[in-house]
Amino acid sequence: MTLIKPVRGLDDGMRGNFESIVAADSAKALQVLIAIETQADPAYPVARAFAAAHPDRDISVILTGPAGGRMGKIHNMIEALPWAKHERVIFSDADTRTTREMVEGTSAAFADGHDAVYAMPYYVAASDLGGLCFWVAFNHFFSMPAALSYRAGHYHFYAGAWMAYTKETLRRAGGLEAFAHMISDDAGLGLRASAAGARKALLRVPVLVRETGTSPRQAYDHLSKWCIIGRWVLPSLYVMIPFVNPGLAAYVLLALGGKTLFLAYVLSRMTVAWLQDRVVAGLPMAPSRYLILAVADLGMLLFWASGFRSRLSWRGTTYRLFAGGRVEVAGSN
Repeated sequence: MTLIKPVRGLDDGMRGNFESIVAADSAKALQVLIAIETQADPAYPVARAFAAAHPDRDISVILTGPAGGRMGKIHNMIEALPWAKHERVIFSDADTRTTREMVEGTSAAFADGHDAVYAMPYYVAASDLGGLCFWVAFNHFFSMPAALSYRAGHYHFYAGAWMAYTKETLRRAGGLEAFAHMISDDAGLGLRASAAGARKALLRVPVLVRETGTSPRQAYDHLSKWCIIGRWVLPSLYVMIPFVNPGLAAYVLLALGGKTLFLAYVLSRMTVAWLQDRVVAGLPMAPSRYLILAVADLGMLLFWASGFRSRLSWRGTTYRLFAGGRVEVAGSN
């Protein structure tokens, strides 16, 4: 398989994330392509040092050039794909850790006849308020519905942290260039692959993620960005979120005098979350941290409401969004 890492900017722990690829691939079977726009990117020397430290591995750093009118991440993916030697291609974000279970699980899924393979992101650090927001959003708002929808046969929660496709599936989905002007290449590509009849697999192990920048404002901006994306990519589903949220229903019961039912919900929510963290990723936190889940559903409303915007500012650029997740550059900050 070929593993493509689209990179822009220097994330915390980036060298460790790169090294995890080598540790996960004891058979030295992966071709690794790290795709960066220019040598001026602060991640470039880190990527070059990583490749130089493993001369016995098939690791290349690809300079993709300025993105121009394309979205940055998909631009790096587009330019790196022609360098892929293998029919099976994994795309993985720079802020993720690769594990042996993920590599072996992806290979086994392809061998079993699947055309697309995904792993759910799981946040591994929550030492401050922003980190707790990421932890709640990743682990206890996104991953669980994604897993349940997969089990129900209606998987529509695609995440670019770890997604793998056969080249034939990418061609049937219209090629990567078709997503060069979409705010969410992972969701767009996943939905198009599904429409093309791709047989999908969701790995039983998560991909571990550690976000760079976890101040409350950074967390709000990041999570709000995802809400805006969800609103424009899957509008009908997005509008329904508050109406199918059991936590909000529990607050309605509390307002009607159902204190016992409300407490039962909160305790079960905390217990299930602790068990999920322990079983899924082996990363349970101190029990007191789970108290935040008692108010997380109310906090979700704040982020949900922020999604009803048509403009998104991210990394110095303002984008205007259109139906289906298409974007155009509206200006620079």
